[in-house]
Amino acid sequence: MAKQKGHGADMRFVVWKPPMRLELLALESLTVRPVHRSNTLSRMMRASARGPVGDPPGPAGRISPDPFSALAFPGDGAETYYPLSVHCRGKRGGSYTLYAGTVDERNEWRRRIREAIAARHAARAARTIFALETVTRDTAESQEAPAHQSGLVTGRVACTLPFSTNDGRQFVAIGSEDGVWIGLPHRPESIQRVMSLKMVTQIAFLAEYGFLIVLADKVLYATAIETLVPSTAPAPGRRSGGLQQLSSHSHPINFFSVGRLGGRTLIIFKKKKGLDSVFRALHVHRPTELGARGSTQFILFKEFFLPSDAHDLLFLKTKLCVLCTRGFEIMDLTEFSSDTIPLDEDLRRLGKRPGMNKPVAMFRIREDEFLLCYDEFGLYVDKRGAPSRSPATIEWEGIATQAAWHAPYVSLFCSSFIEVRHVESGRLAQIITGQDVRCVWDGRGVVRPEPLAGGLDEFDNPRTPRIHAVMDDSDMSSFATSVRLSGHVFPRRQHVVEFVPTERLVVPGTRYSPSLLSVADTLPPYVP
Repeated sequence: MAKQKGHGADMRFVVWKPPMRLELLALESLTVRPVHRSNTLSRMMRASARGPVGDPPGPAGRISPDPFSALAFPGDGAETYYPLSVHCRGKRGGSYTLYAGTVDERNEWRRRIREAIAARHAARAARTIFALETVTRDTAESQEAPAHQSGLVTGRVACTLPFSTNDGRQFVAIGSEDGVWIGLPHRPESIQRVMSLKMVTQIAFLAEYGFLIVLADKVLYATAIETLVPSTAPAPGRRSGGLQQLSSHSHPINFFSVGRLGGRTLIIFKKKKGLDSVFRALHVHRPTELGARGSTQFILFKEFFLPSDAHDLLFLKTKLCVLCTRGFEIMDLTEFSSDTIPLDEDLRRLGKRPGMNKPVAMFRIREDEFLLCYDEFGLYVDKRGAPSRSPATIEWEGIATQAAWHAPYVSLFCSSFIEVRHVESGRLAQIITGQDVRCVWDGRGVVRPEPLAGGLDEFDNPRTPRIHAVMDDSDMSSFATSVRLSGHVFPRRQHVVEFVPTERLVVPGTRYSPSLLSVADTLPPYVP
């Protein structure tokens, strides 16, 4: 986008907005009625070729990006223009209206833009990092679906979780407003509802103990997986109990996180008290003393609070990372001490205002380096939380609400698209567009008996998918939650997809090592 500066021989155009990426560009619907403007607009539109306009423009000659706000009755000297509106996604985007002198000119512009967008998508399709594979697309609103139907998920999908039991069985769980569904991977027709809890927002699985942890209507529950999907030969000494309630209705739980810390399997959940965040850590324990029945117990391990509103918690090697309004809070449960990273002075030095951006995620990209993901940018830091590179930041295309990590790529989720960036260079590698896009699984949620040794990831195979997303599966406009045609309302259809790595993510014939990334091999060519 450029603005005209000066007149006559001194006239020049100054770029005041970066170019629009074709991947983020969309053509809006054609305006039925043309726009009638006075001759003043004609002189203003031709001013760049003729020099300054001699007569001052009148009120009817005001240029407006909204074609409907500029409608006027044709009068003496009025000319007709045909608007063409385009919409650019992203934090620097917006809607823009161009005006053509004839219908043929507008159709030609529209055809050329469509061809450019299609050519760009075709070029990018051959160099994709992740391919989308359907988990389920048979979804419906609660009021329009039968009580039980195989393969059909009702309500708004909030979370998913692929997991495997100790006997080798593999499942995928889906949580929505109407309960929990479990089915077999790559077989959407096998998905069935196994729990009728309302407003499910999180699911986790403790593989060592065979327990599914569910947060529903801000209450935390635990249930043995054997009660949901019984095996033919249950493990000896393991009792398949019913649904256990781990928190009370009087203290709503905002979120929880599971992981291993200090050799213990912990469930840490947060409740809000005033402006503070109060955390309770439960130790998952199975008695091994002689004569014990072997039933799993959830014992209170520790309680701690944070004088800030927290929205997520991550397990590090020996500490915890709490994402809150203050930033990234690194907590040591042994000494009950905490430090906030990065320092406010470091953010100001980078041109950022402390407290103005929301922390979204934190990823360990090397043994001694992390990537702090905010909603508008990413920051490389070392183990002490100080900026570790120059430049130290990556500016996102959009405003991210969630982030997921599949080495060596980080995926940023916005409401209308997903941007995939190479973590070593920060360059944009792939854009996935959609409507009402949300990340429903970011690779966390499964606690295995023993952590994998010798790597930074909990996955031993780089080709194993570790990201799920849900997006609108209709052709409706992204500016409305539903579309009304002839008196009928057509709700959105949800499409749950899995990010399947392509061969471009891992070079064939080489051993994948997150600590020894080859940027030249894994970074696809990208032309802005």
